[in-house]
Amino acid sequence: MLLSAALVATALVLIVVTPTVLKAGPWAVRHPRTALLMWFSACALGCACVVASIVAAVIGGLMAGDAPDGATAIALTVGSWLGLGVMGAAIALIVTTTEPIVHASRVSLSDVVPAHGSVDERRALTLARIMSNDVVACSLPGRDPAIIIPSRLEAALTRPQLQAVIAHEYAHLRGRHHLLKAVASINAACLPPRLRAGREFKRATTLLLELIADDAAAKQAGPVHLANALAAIGDLTGDAGLHLRAERLAIRRWPRSRSRRVPVAIKI
Repeated sequence: MLLSAALVATALVLIVVTPTVLKAGPWAVRHPRTALLMWFSACALGCACVVASIVAAVIGGLMAGDAPDGATAIALTVGSWLGLGVMGAAIALIVTTTEPIVHASRVSLSDVVPAHGSVDERRALTLARIMSNDVVACSLPGRDPAIIIPSRLEAALTRPQLQAVIAHEYAHLRGRHHLLKAVASINAACLPPRLRAGREFKRATTLLLELIADDAAAKQAGPVHLANALAAIGDLTGDAGLHLRAERLAIRRWPRSRSRRVPVAIKI
C-alpha cells in the first residue's frame, strides 16, 4: 500500500510540477526537440507511475492472505479492487476519448481538394493546389500523404518562400507529428479540465512541433526564405506568433547555403 501511495504521489507531483518547469520559455524555443522530448518523457513517466501504483495495489490484494492481521488483509483487498476499478475506468475513458480524435484526423485528399483542384503526384507525396482565400498551407498524413496549397497563399509568396513553406509541411509529414499531436490531445481530454497540465502539454506540443518543422525547413530551403514567408503570412493573418517565429529564424546561426538541399520530392 505504501508503494502504491508513493507512486500516486509521484504522478501527482509530475502533473503539478511539469507545466511549471517545462513551460515553453526561451530555452525551449532554442531547443525545441529537447523540450519536446522532456515533455513526453514526463508524461510517460507519470502514466507509468499510475499504472505501477495500480499493479502494486492488485499485487497487495493477492497477498492479503499473508497479512499479519484481519484489518491489514481487508485494506489490501479493498485497495486491490479499487485499483482494478480505477484501471477499468481509465481504459474506458481513454477508449471513448481516443475514438473521436482519431476519427477527426482521418481526412482524405478528396475531402479537402474539390474536383477543380490541381493535384500533382510526386514520388513521396502529393501536392494539391486549391482555389481558396485561406493563406495557411496544411499537410495530410496517412498512407498517401499530401500537402495542400491555397491559391491565395501561392499568390502572396515568392517561389523560394513557397518552397520553404512546403518544406515546413514536409517536415511535419516526415516526422509523423500528427501522432504526437494526437497523444497530446488525448492526454488533455482525459485529464480534468481544472488541471492545466493537459492544456499546457497540448499547447507546448503544438508550438514545439512548429518550431521543429521550422528548423528542418530552414535547413532545407533556407532560413531567409522561410522567415520572409512566415512574416508575409503573419501580415495577412494578423498572427503575431508567426512574426516571432520569423524573428527566431533570423537571429539564429545557420550552416552555409551550399550545405542545404531541398528534397526532390517537394520541389515545385
